[in-house]
Amino acid sequence: MGLLGVYLLGVGALAFAPEGSQVAVWWPAAGLSVALLLLAPRRRRWVLAVGVVISSGLANYTIGRPVEAALGFGLANAAEAFVVAWWLTRERAGHPPLRTLEDLWRLITGTVLGNLVVGFGIGATVWLTLDGSFPRAAVAVMASHAAAILIIAPLAMEVRTWNTGTYRYEPALQATLLILSVGLVFSPGQVLSLTFLPLPLLLWAALRFGLRPVSYELIAIAVLTTSLTAAGGGPFALSQRTGITSAATTASLVQSFLIVTALIALPLAVAVDQRRNAMIRVSQSEEMFRKSFSESFVGMLLLYTSAHGLRIRELNQTAADILDGPAESFEGELLQPLLDTPTRYDDVAAQMVTGDLTGWREELWLSRNPGRRIGLAVSPLSTSVDEVMFSAQMIDITEVYDATSRLRTEKDFTAAILSTAAALIVVVDAGGAIVGVNPAAEKTSGYDEQDVITKPLWGTLVPESDEPLMRDLLDHTLPGRGTPRFEGDLLAAGGRRRRIAWSGAPLTDAAGRRTHVVLTGIDVTDERNVRSMTKGLLDSATGTAFIGLNRRGTITVFNTGAQELLGYTTDEVAGRLRIESLHEPGELAAVAAEEGTEPGFPTIVAGVEDEPRTRDWTYVRKDGSRVVCSVTVSRVRDAFGAHIGYLAVGRDVTESRRSRRTLVETLDKERQALERLQDLDRAKSDFVSMVSHELRTPITSIVGYTEMLQDGAGGPVSLEQDRLLAAVRRNGERLTALIEDLLTLSRIEAGTFALERAPLDVRDVVGRAREALGPMLAGRDLDVTFDLPDVDVRVLGDHGQLERVVTNLVGNAVKFTENGGRVRCALDRSGGTAEIEVSDTGIGIAEAEQDLLFSRFFRASSAQERAIQGTGLGLSIVQSIVHSHGGDVTISSRLDEGTQVRVVLPLLAQPRLDAAADG
Repeated sequence: MGLLGVYLLGVGALAFAPEGSQVAVWWPAAGLSVALLLLAPRRRRWVLAVGVVISSGLANYTIGRPVEAALGFGLANAAEAFVVAWWLTRERAGHPPLRTLEDLWRLITGTVLGNLVVGFGIGATVWLTLDGSFPRAAVAVMASHAAAILIIAPLAMEVRTWNTGTYRYEPALQATLLILSVGLVFSPGQVLSLTFLPLPLLLWAALRFGLRPVSYELIAIAVLTTSLTAAGGGPFALSQRTGITSAATTASLVQSFLIVTALIALPLAVAVDQRRNAMIRVSQSEEMFRKSFSESFVGMLLLYTSAHGLRIRELNQTAADILDGPAESFEGELLQPLLDTPTRYDDVAAQMVTGDLTGWREELWLSRNPGRRIGLAVSPLSTSVDEVMFSAQMIDITEVYDATSRLRTEKDFTAAILSTAAALIVVVDAGGAIVGVNPAAEKTSGYDEQDVITKPLWGTLVPESDEPLMRDLLDHTLPGRGTPRFEGDLLAAGGRRRRIAWSGAPLTDAAGRRTHVVLTGIDVTDERNVRSMTKGLLDSATGTAFIGLNRRGTITVFNTGAQELLGYTTDEVAGRLRIESLHEPGELAAVAAEEGTEPGFPTIVAGVEDEPRTRDWTYVRKDGSRVVCSVTVSRVRDAFGAHIGYLAVGRDVTESRRSRRTLVETLDKERQALERLQDLDRAKSDFVSMVSHELRTPITSIVGYTEMLQDGAGGPVSLEQDRLLAAVRRNGERLTALIEDLLTLSRIEAGTFALERAPLDVRDVVGRAREALGPMLAGRDLDVTFDLPDVDVRVLGDHGQLERVVTNLVGNAVKFTENGGRVRCALDRSGGTAEIEVSDTGIGIAEAEQDLLFSRFFRASSAQERAIQGTGLGLSIVQSIVHSHGGDVTISSRLDEGTQVRVVLPLLAQPRLDAAADG
């Protein structure tokens, strides 16, 4: 039905669109679409959005628009509704609220977002499919849609219930006057400018009736205003009749009027609702406090400060009963004389006012009734300057105090009895909560009595797994039924456990009912440990086989590890099989022959008279498979030292032996591979060194003869010949530089690279590099600058190698920077270091390749794509030279934006500089 309403409203709005307008100037379907999406479950919102596309598209198609235009309008309307619904429900599930100004602001923001979406969508649709104006269509549709959403969407949001019962006929009167005023303002033939007239009446509804009536009245105003203006009435139609505005402009003005009306009425209605709800909550809180105060079973007093101390302003009947007098007689009385206490309550009140105390509690006697003891709690209620108020709660604890005193006496008597017992004594109540423990129990458990008092016995001193057995013992501890017993664990401090044999005796009241149980425990841990240690050890060792033998070799003990290892159960082997039946017969015979022992059991236990013996044996599993075990055989003696048998402890080493052999073989292969790689590396280094030396001499000769030919030593040289000889010379020099780089790398790898260190000024190094780069800059359109400081930058280093570093870095910057770019070399000193920074605006280096820049022969993909020549050795040599000087080099670059290289060298300290000068 909702989608049908969208369709009908769309058809109606389009039917009454102004002549010549390509969009409807009143589109209530937008507000209805948003309301439908807000009311729908979030999982069905997409389905409804598709329905809005279809309904809006059919409405446009019904009035004769092309299919593509109708589809564009439908998609734009659905997108707007979806965006507004998403914005309003993105932080909560269900219907969005409209109870605060923040909620209203969220609605306005969502409307703006939806307007932007629909304005762009319909503007683009009109421009692309109807050859209309994009801006005009967007502005017109945004005004009409904004008005519809702000007026209709609030009806789909959660607001407070409107109660008109207290207003009687006022709502009907206000609505009638509002409709009449709208009809008057926008009636045909109306020429007076009375547009403001409905606003006070609408504000009347906002102030008196709340948000929901205002929303309904806004819809009525929208319908009347739009209909009457379309019929030629009202001030906006007058401007159209006089030729001041067009029909589309008039309609947009009407929608703007509706938007302004909504933005005036809705905030006021929301604020009034919010204030009314706050007042209701305050009234309810005050009423609840007053009722709690008067009807409380606790004595309640309201106190205020005076020049002489705290005085009672008001008290309830319970407090008057405790103070033993009528309530009226205590009003205005000072609090201090009523209490027998050294506490000065005026000082307590002063500390609460300053914030040093948040409250005060005390047990004390009453002055008027010395036999009555009360508990008193005072807390600040209001600490404002105008009136300082305090609340006090008073409880009669006389009976509790007397009972506590009697209980304390009984407890002292019981403690005296318990402390004299040597056995563990734990007293529990009928529910199993610990009431007391004696010193022996404290010593055994490691807990003080205060650590366990009032706690349940199980989970504190008794494991929770023993709770059923302990409860059964407590249940059977009854007079005349004997002394029940139970043996279980005691949970001691630090996670320890002791084995305790418990017995119980009841304590009864005068009626013969059991009130407590006295549990007496005897620590039998040591004696139980002797019996269970072997069994626990054997059962817990699941990865190790323990096989016990008597003196004849018959198996007597067969633990869980042995069962899992060999596949037999204890019942199948204990007392039935001899140990030799588990061994590989051939192996046993071979060992017996080797050691000269009798085959069988004597061979297995040979040599274990004084100390255990370990060796590998092959065991035969129950299924016939074999397993290699490392077995340690030792003698077992009793408490008197007599030999009573043997213990064989074995573990499966099949995989470890296989892994060890595999590891040895793998390591041997790795060693051989490493030796081959080392030989190959040495051969490579020797080859590079030999080739470099062999090539340098002929290439140097070629370059020299080329220079002589260019100088005319062989006769006149034409321009074309000179160009060719220059190319030969240039490439020869490139080969010479490459050979020099290879020789340098070879010396670095061989460890023969030596520096001729001396104190030097880095400015001279940069200057020499700048001169050497002169030919490279010839014919280039680059902005190359060198920034040098005015003071010395002294380091200890090799002048030639450092010049090579600067020449290489600046040369790279020039080579990889296209004409029109900038190259900058800056020298500076910072702290104890000299810093050389070379930056350019060149082609840069991809981030993924920057970790490989100092690798030998590596060339960036950006250089390869542009066919820029190079060997990929320069940066590797630079890094080696800088590191040999104790420095560091870093590179940062962005592709197509440039590169920055930073070299940091340690400065030469003044004492070292003076020593170098003296030397």
